[in-house]
Amino acid sequence: MMLKERTTYEVGFADEAIPFDLLAAADIPIEVDFDDWEEVVEAVRRVHALRPFTAVVSQVDRLVPLAGLLRERLGLTTGITAQAARNCNDKAATHRCLSEADIAVTRHRVVHDGQEGVVAAKEIGLPVIVKPRDASSAAGLMHCASLEEVSAAVSDILDGGRDSALVEEYLVGPEIGVFAARAGGRTQILYVFTGEVGPPPKFVKLGGWFPSALDEGERARLGELTGRVLAALGLDDWVALVQFILTDDGPKVVEVNPRVSGGQGVALIAATTGYEMTLAAVEAALGRHVRPDPPKAAIGMYHSIVFDQEGTLWYRPEALRGIEGLESPVPPVIEIDVAPGEAVLAINHPRGGTFGRIVVAGTGREEVVRDHERIMRHLDLRVEPLENAEAQVDKPHTSCC
Repeated sequence: MMLKERTTYEVGFADEAIPFDLLAAADIPIEVDFDDWEEVVEAVRRVHALRPFTAVVSQVDRLVPLAGLLRERLGLTTGITAQAARNCNDKAATHRCLSEADIAVTRHRVVHDGQEGVVAAKEIGLPVIVKPRDASSAAGLMHCASLEEVSAAVSDILDGGRDSALVEEYLVGPEIGVFAARAGGRTQILYVFTGEVGPPPKFVKLGGWFPSALDEGERARLGELTGRVLAALGLDDWVALVQFILTDDGPKVVEVNPRVSGGQGVALIAATTGYEMTLAAVEAALGRHVRPDPPKAAIGMYHSIVFDQEGTLWYRPEALRGIEGLESPVPPVIEIDVAPGEAVLAINHPRGGTFGRIVVAGTGREEVVRDHERIMRHLDLRVEPLENAEAQVDKPHTSCC
């Protein structure tokens, strides 16, 4: 929808069940089955023969390699390659490529069963992180302080249908995200943010500050390192978020996600940087860099709503429609994913995590903090004890965005 409003591009949209609003907006709707990539390639190729595409873009983790495959099969000259997509989506391949380029990453081992996980944990040293090789943004991640926890975490990942898992060292330090567009071999840093994460074992993403409070020299060093990271992975004409932990020994790369952040984070980035992320991703896939609009705010905060205990959630729903007396000229985003009287779970419950989000942008950190406090007071979030609350929550709540 944004591309039709901001550009003159002819847009093809492929999906399994295209919503009516997108069906009306897309110039070329293509219904496909994403479980059959060869079928997708053939469907897109038939359209391409009549109305040639210039680039393919996807911001869904599991479909980024498909975008690379389509680039190759359609004979396109820009966009992510299938190999670069695999190098990013397979965390073990990410670590290997970066290590070969002499870029510091977490110490790690690929394991295929619980016993291998135990051996790897002994070599690396407890505590460790166990996670799927193909997940991102803490999905499926577990902090393990004992060998028994390591074995169980690896088994849980394998029971989910994967054939291997990753055991990594546990790094201590601030989490910094650098989002960049790379086109024609040149890296453009779009934003740098400081992330906030919850407690172990799940480390749920709690949000963060945009931009980061790092000084100009530190941001420049991370920007230069980000360019080296993307080059080592073979990523060009695409966008990616590089996640660093600032350890006592310097920054180490945790993972590289070749996509735009989802949800309301996009609105916060646009407000504080002037960059429209979807447009930046499309321009990068076309081999070009994008220019930002004037930003509407100097700083922003993304806050995920989480709870320390399970129970029944109560709050003032009228606060979702707007709150008077806020200082920021940018309207906040206030979302809660459950209605008053519904059940919520604790942050580290297997189906717990985030149950809403608040996005505030303004002229300064103190102003943003004051507005956030006003919003929280007006919401008046309360959790009352509820026996067997987990039986009333029917889906995982894990995403911060």
